[in-house]
Amino acid sequence: MNASFEPELGHGSFTLPWRSLLLAAAALAVYLILGPAPEAWVFDRVAIAGGDWWRLITGHWVHSDLTHACWDIAALLALGALFEEKLQWRLPLALLAGTAGVDLWLWWAEPTLSYYCGLSGILNSLLVVGLAYLWRDLRHPLILLTAVAAALKIIVEIHVGQALLTQTAWPSVPAVHAAGFLSGLLLAWGLAGKRLDADGFVELGRVVPAVPLKDGDGLADSAYVFQRIALEQDKISLLTLVDRTGTVGHASDPG
Repeated sequence: MNASFEPELGHGSFTLPWRSLLLAAAALAVYLILGPAPEAWVFDRVAIAGGDWWRLITGHWVHSDLTHACWDIAALLALGALFEEKLQWRLPLALLAGTAGVDLWLWWAEPTLSYYCGLSGILNSLLVVGLAYLWRDLRHPLILLTAVAAALKIIVEIHVGQALLTQTAWPSVPAVHAAGFLSGLLLAWGLAGKRLDADGFVELGRVVPAVPLKDGDGLADSAYVFQRIALEQDKISLLTLVDRTGTVGHASDPG
């Protein structure tokens, strides 16, 4: 099949990571207004058992001291700058998945831990999902090395019982970094499937509308539709032929 298309790719552009900026601003405002480890917001096992369920969420957005807050908020902004343009709505989803995973770990695997606060655990979930999406499009070995380095860092932290990069007023809980990391892996795996939608072909949640072929396009079966997916930050367009039975055929066309 011969086809010629101009790839719809943007180079050198930057989209403001407004979701990450809003979340970072909220975390900073909470610290500036309520101060370190506000009693009503931290993860408190006894209080949660008594009905303060919101602490399962707010506990991740408060910090034990200024250094703790600065490190976590800076990490959120860095990850947002790197990944938000690619992840879009999946960025808050990754944070929610990390929240669920870390909370489950704290509640069931750390029964003697009474108090906890901080973003670092759930940021590991965002890191993994962001790297998974970069790997999907770029296949650069540095992406794998980054993921391996993050995993090794967590293993070392668990072994020594202390965060490697920070010293905070409250003792660190390195196992929550592993819980966030694994939560991100599960979410990335769950988002990695492909499916056909009534409106087109969906690749990792990205819909590309179907365009019917006209007579004389060189295909005997007019039941086929033609679709194109411009891979972001790549020079290859993915050409997809989908017949009405749902059979999919792929052909690569240099952009």
